[in-house]
Amino acid sequence: MEAHTVRTGLSAELQPRAKDGGVAAGMSAVIREIGALLTASGGLVVVVVCVLAVSAITTAATPWRVETRAGPFEAAVLVNAAGAWADELAAMAGVAPLGLAAMRRTALLLETSIDPDPAWPLVDVADEQFYFKPESGLLLGSPADETPIQPCDVQPDELDVAIGIDRIERAASFRVTRVRRRWARLRTFAPDRSPVVGMETGTPGFFWLAGQGGYGIQTAPALARAAATLLVDRVLPDDLLWRGLVAEELLPQRLREAPGETGESDRRTP
Repeated sequence: MEAHTVRTGLSAELQPRAKDGGVAAGMSAVIREIGALLTASGGLVVVVVCVLAVSAITTAATPWRVETRAGPFEAAVLVNAAGAWADELAAMAGVAPLGLAAMRRTALLLETSIDPDPAWPLVDVADEQFYFKPESGLLLGSPADETPIQPCDVQPDELDVAIGIDRIERAASFRVTRVRRRWARLRTFAPDRSPVVGMETGTPGFFWLAGQGGYGIQTAPALARAAATLLVDRVLPDDLLWRGLVAEELLPQRLREAPGETGESDRRTP
C-alpha cells in the first residue's frame, strides 16, 4: 500500500464532517469513544507528550517509569506520541530510532486588496506549492514548505513568508496588503511518509504513534481509533479494514526490514 493509500483510508472517517465548524465536534466524539475503550480495557497507558519535559525513561516492574517535570508516571504500556521528538524519546527508552524527519511548515494570515468571500473554497495545487482559503475575514495561506529541521520551538523564516505571498499573488487576482500573523509548525514524516502505529518488536509495552506528517487533522479520528484498538484488541476496527487499511503497513517493523525482506520492493520516497 502506497503512502497516499494509507492517508486515504485514514482520512475517510472525517470527510462527512470535514468543514471547519464540524471538526471540533468530530474530534470530541472520537476522544470520548477512545476514552471509553481504554477505560473498559482496564489497562494503564502512558501517553508521552513533549510539554511534560521528559527527563528519563526507565524500565521498572510496571515495566515503564517516565520522569517528567510534572512528576513521574508508571504504566505497563508507554505510547510514544512525542511528534518530532519521537525518535529522541525512543532512544531514551532504549529503542532504536526509526529515522523520523521533522519538517518546517509556514502559515500566514493575510489581509488582501479585496475582502475574501467566506464561500471561497480552499485553493490548492497538485504539486503542493501553496494553498489559501478564507479565514474569519482574512486569508489563510502557506507556501506549503517542507524544510528539514531539528525538533525545536520552530519559528517562520522570512524567506518562506515572502515565497508564500509571491506564489499566492501569482495565482490570484488580488494583492496581499499586510501580513496579520505568521507562524510555523513541525510536521513529522517516516521515511516512507506513512504513519507509524504499533508495538515495537522485541520491546514489550513500547507503542509507536508518530509520523502523521501533514495530514494530522484529516487522519486523527481514524488513526486514534486504530491506535486504541491495536493497543487493546491487537486488531484494527472492521470499518477501517473495510476501507483498505492494513495493520502491517502501519507497524514500525516495516521500517526496520531491509528492502526485499518481505518480498516487496523498497517504496520509500526520497
